Amino acid sequence: MAAGEPGDLGGYYFRFLPQKIFPSLSAPDTTSRLRQWSMLGRIKAQAFGFDQTFQAYRKDDFVMAFFKDPNVIPNLQLLSDSSGQWITLGFYWCVLPFNK
Repeated sequence: MAAGEPGDLGGYYFRFLPQKIFPSLSAPDTTSRLRQWSMLGRIKAQAFGFDQTFQAYRKDDFVMAFFKDPNVIPNLQLLSDSSGQWITLGFYWCVLPFNK
């Protein structure tokens, strides 16, 4: 089975949904509050779909599969503490404790 195929990471397969819109983050009331709290531009929502029903008792498998999935690593963005710039998870992949 090739990397990124269902089954190689606990059976979950994730897909990045870059076109997903989150109207609540761009609503005038929300942007006003984010600006007030100096959070405007420092919060972002990203969507990923997955191919199985989420089962709470498998939450650990789900999280591990998510952060190791080859469709998540190059797309999930994090705000860098040091530079304040958005970077991808792939940039920090080598320092994450669950990269074993």
